Amino acid sequence: MSIHKRWSKYTIKNASSEPDTYGIYEIGDIETGAILYIGEGHIRSGLLAHSPDGGKKKHVSIFGTSIVGLYGYRFELTKSKEKAKQRQKLLLNDFKRTFGSLPRFNQKQEESAMPVFI
Repeated sequence: MSIHKRWSKYTIKNASSEPDTYGIYEIGDIETGAILYIGEGHIRSGLLAHSPDGGKKKHVSIFGTSIVGLYGYRFELTKSKEKAKQRQKLLLNDFKRTFGSLPRFNQKQEESAMPVFI
C-alpha cells in the first residue's frame, strides 16, 4: 500500500507551494516509482527539510545526493499529528511486509532508534 496519487516533481518551488498541515508524504524516484522515504508531519516543512540547504536553492538535492530533477513526492493530509503517525506506521509496515525492508532512507531512522547493547 502506498499513497495513491501521481508523483509531483520535487523542486523547491513545488514543495514550497504545498500546505503546511499534518499529513504523510513519500519521496521517490519518478522514473522507477521506487519509494525512498515515507515521512510524516507538516507537509511543506517535511519536504523542504530533506534538501540539505533547507530549501534555499531552487533545485532539490535530496538526502545529500547530487541527482537533481529525478525525484518526486506525493502526500496525503491527515486531521492530526497522531493520525499522521498512525498512517506512516501503517505504510512502513506494509512496505516492509511487501519488500522485506523499510524504504532506503527510513532504514537509517530504524537503526538509530534501536538500542545499543555493550
